[in-house]
Amino acid sequence: MKKSTFIRNELNLTQCEMAELLNITRSQLSLFELGLRELPTTALIRASQIGNFMTTAKVPETNDFHQIADWEEEKEKFLAKALADCKHYQLTIIRKLPKMEEAYQATLKTLQLIDYLKEQAHKEDALHQGAIFILEDKARKSLKKCGPKELVKQQYQLLLLQKQEEWLNDLIANDRIE
Repeated sequence: MKKSTFIRNELNLTQCEMAELLNITRSQLSLFELGLRELPTTALIRASQIGNFMTTAKVPETNDFHQIADWEEEKEKFLAKALADCKHYQLTIIRKLPKMEEAYQATLKTLQLIDYLKEQAHKEDALHQGAIFILEDKARKSLKKCGPKELVKQQYQLLLLQKQEEWLNDLIANDRIE
């Protein structure tokens, strides 16, 4: 009785689909799988034929079915596009990182200048407080855009993309997905 469940699971069929295949109702199949009833003779014969076929059939190759060959081609196109996208994003981050680091260093220098100007605030020729406030605001915005958090985020993203590229290359080389 477990054999019909195994066949149904091996074929990845629902009870309704298996019942249609055996030309019985779903409730008859359900009761049979639970061990409460027997199948009609015609359904038992068909189930044994299916089971016999499943045990003697060779493992299908992807070339045996033209639909699967098309899907394989689509898979290869998808992997190639994913690899190209991955490389593109890596190059974008690689170009962006030095500019972000330069902007971060410039912001640090601006913050040093602001501290110096605040120390000089009590002198007569000191810069107006509004100008210092504008510099502070600009430095704060720059830190949000190019600060240490954003630098680490971009470096982390680059590492992830490099690992993804290795994984995609491995998939393309081995031609399998696990």
